[in-house]
Amino acid sequence: MIVKEDFNYTIDGKDFQGIICYDDDIKESMPGILVSHQYSGCSELEEKKSEFLAKEGYFAFAVDLYGKGIRGRTAEESSNLMNQLAADRKILSKRINHCLGLLKNHDLVDSNKIAAIGYCFGGKCILDLARSGAELNLVVSFHGIYDRPNIGNPKSIETPILILHGDEDPYATENDLKNLLYELKSKNSKWFVHIFGGVAHAFTNPDANDAPNGLKYDRDAMHMSWKIMKNYFNRFIHDKL
Repeated sequence: MIVKEDFNYTIDGKDFQGIICYDDDIKESMPGILVSHQYSGCSELEEKKSEFLAKEGYFAFAVDLYGKGIRGRTAEESSNLMNQLAADRKILSKRINHCLGLLKNHDLVDSNKIAAIGYCFGGKCILDLARSGAELNLVVSFHGIYDRPNIGNPKSIETPILILHGDEDPYATENDLKNLLYELKSKNSKWFVHIFGGVAHAFTNPDANDAPNGLKYDRDAMHMSWKIMKNYFNRFIHDKL
């Protein structure tokens, strides 16, 4: 049976509440997947993705990076929350790394089989996780944000990185992608990019319906990107390819 539970934790005296999701019929340790949220905070989108992962035998942890009960109810509120955290990438990196530690140390998780996925702002967060020198099997950015943090990260990136990118994303332009790839090359990263033509930002979110502002759900890109991710999981988590 698929179990979905609130997961409470504290960072620097501040309370946070994410979601964990897993199949309790699985008795051995499970591969762990950290799920990093888009700009409104941990939401129904991340919960659904976590449920999909649990049905495939993974232990999913949808993190909260803003604080317990702190969620954006409007686009303006969500942008303010995102911008406030993104303004201090040291704090962002500390929080996402703390969540990674919680996942790796969970009793139900195989700490040698760990990946992180992120959506929109969450893509920025898991890229910063890789930039920090964290050791995972894979990080996967879905329509993420690519700007490089101005903090003292290690000179190399050890974790393989998969970028799933819409070529009409106004929040991650062709030049932004070019700069990210230059950074990854300079840090000797193992990286992969899949580009979806004619696809805008937030293409995995069925509720994204604001084409004038560059946010648009794309059914084909959503399903194809998920299948691509699973193939990379087979290679980097399960070593099947």
